[in-house]
Amino acid sequence: MTHPQHHPLGNAETTLIPRYLGETVKPISGESYDWHAHDFGQLISAASGSMYVGIPGHVMLLSPAMTVWIPPHVAHWMRYGANNEMRYVDVNQDESRKIGARCRIMAMTPLMGALMSSTKPASNSGRANEHTGALHDLLRHELIAAQDVPLSIAMPQDKRIRMVAEAALDNPGLITSVDAWLAQAPASRKTIERLFVAETGMPPSRWLRYARVLHAISKLAAGEKVSSVAFDMGYGSASAFSYMFRCTLGCSPRDFCLKSSKESGTQLA
Repeated sequence: MTHPQHHPLGNAETTLIPRYLGETVKPISGESYDWHAHDFGQLISAASGSMYVGIPGHVMLLSPAMTVWIPPHVAHWMRYGANNEMRYVDVNQDESRKIGARCRIMAMTPLMGALMSSTKPASNSGRANEHTGALHDLLRHELIAAQDVPLSIAMPQDKRIRMVAEAALDNPGLITSVDAWLAQAPASRKTIERLFVAETGMPPSRWLRYARVLHAISKLAAGEKVSSVAFDMGYGSASAFSYMFRCTLGCSPRDFCLKSSKESGTQLA
């Protein structure tokens, strides 16, 4: 896999370019990029669809209801879902230091989305530059004040369980039971459970539930119906799936879709 090519800042000296510089791209469904890093920060948001963003030890899910912040020099990988339209905003090093040195998944707001969409090179006129500077200031304040969204999952590093974890993240609907899933790992059940708790902070059954939620959100963000996603996740009914979803995120799948639609400015299918 090659590194992404859609970076407005390129290899320029990032202290000399605009604080924020954005563009919108429509990647191919399923397109992915291996581990890489930039000398500038990056905001990633989805006008439609979803994507996974991996950082050392964690995988984050991005949908239209949120935006991801990747500070400079942080290694990450990306994998797109279906029906994607992504917005990238590159942030120079000086501005990145003001936003923060940790990766974040933040709740998207209409104001944040509008400010991110306005990030484009300013003209040479003093009035235009002053206006752009004010917008950039407001965007930074909106990002700093944004609510964090708990849509990441710790990835185990021990090779005895990482394989089964990756399989669950790719397609948890194929897992018929926790027992059948863990039977694929080359270790005893007691060892598997100990490793999961030590490396992810949760037992395997709870970790699998979170993996199902992330995968479900990816499908919902691509426009699939709740009933279809419930079936794909291996649930016998939409109500059983919705109950699991609500227990995990505190809202129903439909409420989540409505929020994503509202924040992104799109309409539900």
